[in-house]
Amino acid sequence: MAEIQPFRAVRYNPDVAGDVSLHVCPPFDVITPQLQQELYDRSPFNIVRLELARRGMADDPYEQAAETAQAWTDSGALKHEEAPSIYVTEEEFEYQDQTLKRRGFVAAVRLEDYDQEIVLPHEGTRSDWVADRVKLMSAAQSNYSPLLVIYRDDLRSSVGNLVRAIAGGTPTAVFTPPDMPQLRLWRVSDPGTIGVLQAALRDAEIFIADGHHRYEAALRYRGSVRAEREVGRDESINFRMMLMVSFDEPGLITRGYHRLVESATDDEFAAILKSIENTCDLEEWTSTEGLSTTAQIEEFSVALGRREGNEVEFGLFAKEPGKFHIARMKSPPPADNALENSEYSQLHSYVIRPAIPEEQEEAVISPYHDAGLIARQIDSGVARMAFIMRPVPLEEFISIVTRGWRLPAKATNFYPKPPAGAVIQRFSDQL
Repeated sequence: MAEIQPFRAVRYNPDVAGDVSLHVCPPFDVITPQLQQELYDRSPFNIVRLELARRGMADDPYEQAAETAQAWTDSGALKHEEAPSIYVTEEEFEYQDQTLKRRGFVAAVRLEDYDQEIVLPHEGTRSDWVADRVKLMSAAQSNYSPLLVIYRDDLRSSVGNLVRAIAGGTPTAVFTPPDMPQLRLWRVSDPGTIGVLQAALRDAEIFIADGHHRYEAALRYRGSVRAEREVGRDESINFRMMLMVSFDEPGLITRGYHRLVESATDDEFAAILKSIENTCDLEEWTSTEGLSTTAQIEEFSVALGRREGNEVEFGLFAKEPGKFHIARMKSPPPADNALENSEYSQLHSYVIRPAIPEEQEEAVISPYHDAGLIARQIDSGVARMAFIMRPVPLEEFISIVTRGWRLPAKATNFYPKPPAGAVIQRFSDQL
C-alpha cells in the first residue's frame, strides 16, 4: 500500500535570496562541468552548490554542501515551511516545436523495498552514483531534487482533476530559469484535499521514471541508520520526496538515452565496429546542410522515429568521422519477453558485450542524453562514437516494470527532469 504524506519542506525565501528562478538547477546526473560553472556564475544561491556537492571544488564536497546549506538557513535564504504540505506543479516546456505542460504534485512517499512491489524500478544502477548520493544525504541530511515517478489514476481521473483544479489558482511560486522549463508551484496544506489524494492512490503502484540512483541511495542510507539506532516510523528518512505524474498526463514525454564510446582502446573500438558489422545492416543518413553538430544529432534522433513491432534499430554517429548511419539488426535473436525484446537489451547483449566484457562495459560505454554534450565529446576527441537510441515505448516500459524486470542502466529519458531546489526535503524526527 503506497503511503503518500505531506511534509514540511524547505524553500527559498525571495526576501533574502532574491529571484528564485536563478537558484534551481537540473538533478545531479545531468550537470556537466561546463553547466556546473554556468550555474555557479548565475547565482551565489544556486542549488548546484548543494545538489552536486561542489564536486571538484572542495576537499570534502559533501561536508562543504552541508556547511553551505546551514549558512543559507542561518541567513534566512532557506526557510522551513510551518505546516506539512504537498506541492502541485506545472512545468511548461518546448518539445519538437510544441509548447507542452506537465502537471503533477510533490509529496513524501514512504520508502519500500522493491520486493514489496509498491515502488517499482525498471533499470539498473551504477554503484558509484548511488554511493555519491548516500554520502550527500549523510552529510547534508537533505534531499534537494525530487524523483520523477508515475502512477495510474482511477477511471474518473480523480487525482488528475484535483491537480488541474488546484493549478487553476494563483501559484505560490513561479520559476522561469534560463534554459529550463518554466515551473509553477502551488502549496497545498489543507488536510481534506490531501486526504483525497492519499485515498485515491492508496492501492497504486509507483513506477520510478527518473531517480533510481537516488531512490536506492535513500534505501541504503536508511539501512545504515537503522544499523546504528532505532528509527521511528514517522522519521523523515523513511520517506523520499517525489514528483508524482499520471500515466495519462499529456506532457509526459520519453526520449532516447544514448551511449558514447568514450574510453575504448584501439582494439576495443575495432571489436565494437566488427560486432556492429556482424549483427547489423547499415544505411548512411545525411542531415540538413548547414546545421551544427548538435542540431544534426537532434535531427537524427527525430528521424529515427519510434519503434514499431519487434524491429531493432539504432543510430550511429562518427563510426566514420562526421557521418551518421542507421543500424538495423539483421536477425534479432528471439526474445521470450519484453525485457529481452527491448532495443536497449538487444544492443547491450548482442552488439556491445561480444566486443566488451560486461565487467569492462561501464568504463567504455557511457550514457548521455544531451546532444550538445555528445557533439562536444566527439568533436574534441574524448569520445570515438555514439549509439543514438530511440525512446523506450511507454507500453514496453509498463510491461517490463510490472514484472519486476530491469533494463540496462540509463535506458529511459523522461523529459523534462524535475529541477532541484524548488522544494527541499530536510531530515528530522517528523515529516
